[in-house]
Amino acid sequence: MAATHAKRVKIVRTLGMFFAELGRIPDRKEYARMRTRPKFLDAKEVDKIFGTWTRMLNMLKKEQPELWELANKVPEKDEPTIEVKMAQAKTVVKADDEGDDGEDI
Repeated sequence: MAATHAKRVKIVRTLGMFFAELGRIPDRKEYARMRTRPKFLDAKEVDKIFGTWTRMLNMLKKEQPELWELANKVPEKDEPTIEVKMAQAKTVVKADDEGDDGEDI
């Protein structure tokens, strides 16, 4: 029996929630080895319902864009501002005057 669109959307929502909690989208092999995945959705079942892993990801991206963004969110690096960098910078020690003939080097 073929999966209906409503069933696919429900499964995509479940997978999207799992990926959002995980914070990333694993590849098919990694998903198959996960012990924390939804119990009723192994990789073979996903392939049976959607055809391929890529088609499931495309449907997730289309049907659940907010979950897609949560799952693909790249952590922002906290770059210090220029004011913080300037406050942390050391002052340069001025070199001694060497004179005209260069004897005090």
